[in-house]
Amino acid sequence: MVMIANAMKITGLHVNLQAHESEQLLSEFEDGDLASEWAKVSIATCLDVGIVTGRNGNQLEPKEYISRAEVAVLVQRLLQKSGLI
Repeated sequence: MVMIANAMKITGLHVNLQAHESEQLLSEFEDGDLASEWAKVSIATCLDVGIVTGRNGNQLEPKEYISRAEVAVLVQRLLQKSGLI
């Protein structure tokens, strides 16, 4: 999700979240506290924009592998939210 957040900057999709907003977004998920400190802001940014919605509605699974199909969906959402497709 950090890579998607970095790609957001390239596509011109910017979000400025405060630290407490990031923590609030992550706390809505059962495993939001498992995210590494260095990735929390990027994950929250992806959640805020709607690029990432989580798995099963209430889990992020930040330590798990991501499938090619999931990456394709994230890239598609990124491009749509950025107005590029």
